[in-house]
Amino acid sequence: MGGPRGSLDMGTVRMVVGLVVAVAALLSPSAAGDFDDEVEALVAIRAALHDPGNVLSDWDAARSGDNPCHWRMVTCICRHVYELSLVHQNLSGTLSPAIGKLRTLRYLSLSHNAISGPIPDTIGRMQLLQRLDLSKNQFTGSIPSSLGDLVNLQYLKLNNNSLSGPIPDSLATSLKIFRMDISFNNLSGHRPIFRAWNNVFLDGNPLLNGMNYGGSEPGVGNPLYGESCSSAIAEPLDLPVLKPTNRAAQNGPEIRFGHLKEYKFEEIRKATNNFSPRNILGEGGYGIVYKGCLSDATIVAVKRLKDHVLVVEDDQFHTEVEVISLVVHRNLLHLIGFCTTNDERILVYPYMPNGTVASKLQERVNAKPALDWPRRKRIALGAARGLLYLHEQCDPKIIHRDIKASNILLDEYLEAVVADFGLAKLLDHGESHVVTVVRGTIGRIPPESLMTGHASEKSDVFGFGLLLIELVTGRETLELRENEYKNGGILDWAKELLEQNQLSSFVDRKLGNSYDSAELQEMVQIALLCTMYNPDHRPRMSEVIRMLEGGDGVAEKWEALKNVEELNPDSPGYLFPDILDYDADRSNSIELQAIELSWPR
Repeated sequence: MGGPRGSLDMGTVRMVVGLVVAVAALLSPSAAGDFDDEVEALVAIRAALHDPGNVLSDWDAARSGDNPCHWRMVTCICRHVYELSLVHQNLSGTLSPAIGKLRTLRYLSLSHNAISGPIPDTIGRMQLLQRLDLSKNQFTGSIPSSLGDLVNLQYLKLNNNSLSGPIPDSLATSLKIFRMDISFNNLSGHRPIFRAWNNVFLDGNPLLNGMNYGGSEPGVGNPLYGESCSSAIAEPLDLPVLKPTNRAAQNGPEIRFGHLKEYKFEEIRKATNNFSPRNILGEGGYGIVYKGCLSDATIVAVKRLKDHVLVVEDDQFHTEVEVISLVVHRNLLHLIGFCTTNDERILVYPYMPNGTVASKLQERVNAKPALDWPRRKRIALGAARGLLYLHEQCDPKIIHRDIKASNILLDEYLEAVVADFGLAKLLDHGESHVVTVVRGTIGRIPPESLMTGHASEKSDVFGFGLLLIELVTGRETLELRENEYKNGGILDWAKELLEQNQLSSFVDRKLGNSYDSAELQEMVQIALLCTMYNPDHRPRMSEVIRMLEGGDGVAEKWEALKNVEELNPDSPGYLFPDILDYDADRSNSIELQAIELSWPR
């Protein structure tokens, strides 16, 4: 897509340059250091933490081998540690200064624990770090000034700790930080002038001088409460209250809701070449998605919502969009802007060139599948973490309702990013309360939703189970081929092959023998647990993540539950035999080749 052969748009150039720099940094001895140093650092970090749940039990070179890429909650790229995510793990103790030896770390998330002591200033040595989230712990002492030396840091959360002392000037002058939340600590001294004032949150620091608690100062008086996705959004006080109007006709200054930009319709029309059919990336139940190029050469994905969204009142649409935009997680698609007119509702996302899991599963690179077995496992885990955030870390919780491979996007590192998670909620405001709407893809809707129209977290778990089947089989649809299996659908077939120890005929042929048989068996068992007929028998996403990470006995859980559900032929589950042809609307699903995510997500 795009310009003439041989030309490169600016977005592509930036992406290529970024990848070259990243790979060079990862391979550079001065930046990457010894692999042994990373092992030593992780072992030291574990030793300084108190871990009553034993979630870090395999952070032990003698017991688990000296490759930390196989350890729980550790993600690697190019055989170097890329991410540590220890959120909600009931950890206490202190954070070891050895953390600074992880020179290739990009994402460090330790929120929602009880870790105390000072924040190590050695974190300032991690020059590739992009996201640092130490919120909702018990850290004390001052904020290390070395954090301001992190030239790639875009997202900093230190809120809800017991930090004291002044705010380092180095943080205030940072050009890269997109969002900074240091609210609800014991900070004191003078409040510096921040370059990123509209995304800095300082409330809950009563000893901080220069604070205007009347709320007339930008960036002050609008705290962001940790991981909350609360709908109680405070209107930016330096902006007028926006009334329903045709914004396409406005020529005033650029309007932003915090970090969320409201685009003029003419900008969007020009970016998409007047919504040219040649720019269409995909079409689904929510609308049509176009590739767009903004005036500053930024490549975006523009989702033009369907007509029935117009019944949503203008101010309600703004509120819901703002709620969606506050959902920030590396495995969730991050909204960057929107556009409304009397007859248009448009959402704007960053563009992602790696497309969807559904499309990538069909691709080959040098005669090999584009997604090998380890990458498929990583995609499953990433999607699960995104859903866990929506279900258990957002208030109010968000139910996706349509989890499938074509709604899971892939970022520049082929990491999973869940898309469309807020749209079902947004569209529901336009539905009559009398009509019960069954949302989702026919064939992927769990039995209880077909019968009642109600969705819950367990509805998403059901969809996630089918996503695992897609990852295992690599099929374009989950509908069985003629003469393939006569005794039921693909889940029945998977169960039979599992019991007969014949899953080699179930796995994607493109993989050949390049997969781990024990891991394949576990993934199919998890998929079948997630798709149990009774939602009460399905695990929660937190349990799914533990199983995917190898921390729970998957085989034992499957053995305990596999014979629980022997359905009576008179039960409602047998009332829909023709509906359960999986992915019947594949041709109409959103095959976004979209949305390259820039941090934060």
